[in-house]
Order: sequence, then C-alpha cells, then structure tokens
Amino acid sequence: MNTILDNFILRIKYLKEVFRFGFNTQGDTRFAKKIFKKIKKGFYLDCGCYHPFKGSQTKFLYDKGWKGICLDISEDTIKLFKIYRPLDLCLNIALFTRSEKRNAYFEKNISTVTSLDKNFLNKIGREVRFKKQIQTITLKDLRKKYKINEIDFLKIDCENIDEQIILSASYLDLNAKYLSIECLPDLNKQILDKDVRKVFKKSSIYKKLCKKYKIIDSIEYTFLFERIIKS
Repeated sequence: MNTILDNFILRIKYLKEVFRFGFNTQGDTRFAKKIFKKIKKGFYLDCGCYHPFKGSQTKFLYDKGWKGICLDISEDTIKLFKIYRPLDLCLNIALFTRSEKRNAYFEKNISTVTSLDKNFLNKIGREVRFKKQIQTITLKDLRKKYKINEIDFLKIDCENIDEQIILSASYLDLNAKYLSIECLPDLNKQILDKDVRKVFKKSSIYKKLCKKYKIIDSIEYTFLFERIIKS
C-alpha cells in the first residue's frame, strides 16, 4: 500500500477513536500522574505500547515533555505512534527472553491480546486470525543497542510472557525508577479482582522484584513499583 495512503487511513482510524472516546487523548493517567509528581521530565521505555493514547500509560508523560522508546508487535501500532508520537523512537519489535525471529499471533492488526504465546488467544476464548514473524529482543540487548543507561519509567505489558521476561532479566536490565508490570491471573483459577494483590505477592515475579522494588499502586492485574532507595 502507498505510504501516504496508508498513513491517511491510519489517521482516519485514529480520529474515529478520538470521537469514540470523547476526545480523551491522555490515555490511562493514574500511574503517570503519580510518577509526574516526582519526575517532571524523564525517559520511558514502553514495551507493548499498543496505542498512542487509548489505555496508554505514557501518553500523559509524553504530553508533559517526556520522551522515550516505544515497541510493539503490531506494525500498525508503530505506524500510528510514528504519526502521533514523533518525538519517541518507535520500534516494531517484541520484548522476549531471546533476540531472534519468532511467530506472533494476532486476533487483529491492533489488539491488546496479540502475543508471542501461540496458546494465549485460545485460553481467553479468542481466535488467532493470522500469524507473522517478528523480531524479538531481550531487555539486555535493547538497552545495549540503544544505549539506554537510565530509565525513569519502564512499562512491560507483553501478554502472558511477562513472567518469562522478568525472571530471565537481570536486576541491571530491569533497573528503573518506576516499573509497571501486568501479571495476568492463572486462567484456570478464576481469581477475583479483590484477591489479585494477595495472589500476586505469592508469584515468582513479586518474589524477584520485591528485593529491589515496592508496590505503590495497582489497577486490576497491573502493578506500579517504585525502586527502593537504600540510605
């Protein structure tokens, strides 16, 4: 497809979303506003960025002068980011435990449930409509390639492979002042929302992160951590 026409179609899709969401283009601001109180201008790494504003934990920060690197499995997602977040570096790659080419599984071009886990969509009662090969990268290689030394806000939302990524990463790779992690419940146990934090504190992810971070907020299955500063 012609690049100009492609971008025009994506802009139309974006504007329809703006009208549908009542011009709320700041994204999900709860974590972002909490971070902004402490850091007025910073750098974020948004892994699994999904959409320039809808549900975005970094859009509010971008509007306040922050910038960073955003990556996602979806090529259409990254095209939208390049149009509407031009100050960010936007990459069509996936965070994983190895840097390699592997299949990604899609319900549609832009979706919150696209995953490298071939069984994930079926587990949640959704359908894999197509798959394509995508370049993956580890946190370590990503930081090295793009010379990322300091991260103020690291967001990881990789649809059912977050645990693998976090457990395989070193504390140096994960190092950030604030860290947002999505921890999906065991789909076979039907965990109620009120029990999420209690269950999460028994998880391998929490047992690793609690040595360096403390939970300061949560929304359903997503947790905001702050790095512990030892005096």
